[in-house]
Amino acid sequence: MFDEKELMFQVKAGQLDKLATLFENNKVQLFNYFVRSGNNRALSEDLVQETFMKVLAYRTSFTGSSTFKSWMYGIARNTIAEHYRKNKNQALNCDMDDEELINEQTLSEEFDTKQQNAIFNQSLASISREDREIIMLSRFQQLNYQEISTLLDCNLNTLKSRMRNALSKLQMSYQKLVGEIN
Repeated sequence: MFDEKELMFQVKAGQLDKLATLFENNKVQLFNYFVRSGNNRALSEDLVQETFMKVLAYRTSFTGSSTFKSWMYGIARNTIAEHYRKNKNQALNCDMDDEELINEQTLSEEFDTKQQNAIFNQSLASISREDREIIMLSRFQQLNYQEISTLLDCNLNTLKSRMRNALSKLQMSYQKLVGEIN
């Protein structure tokens, strides 16, 4: 195992080949972050590349005061915000398939899983961008609350409250879609 923060310091010092290791170890999670943000696969791939180009460009600003992942997701958030500022008229293009979840299931189980994933993804897409982002950073990207509060520049207790509210909204949306509530 390696220390990503140490690798980033090596990149900062000019050992640019170390960026390849950081890229390989983070590209899938970053791609999933962009897809779950409501982007199609092609755009998500582009955003991953663009994020790492910015990691390279801004390497000298890495101070190590946070984890590499927190710093990288800060750049990723800015990359996606910049993309949507430039392309305001472009609609969200969602194709969130969770193909990796399908292993050796029966057709019935596979259908049920796909249907539940589709409902979950629809629920996730229906909540506000801010709520969706907090859930994605915590649950899918596995950043801890301290890292997220630093990334979002908010108090830890405020973040916890926002997370509870976001999860509640997600649950309500899911329950509406499956017909549990009106």
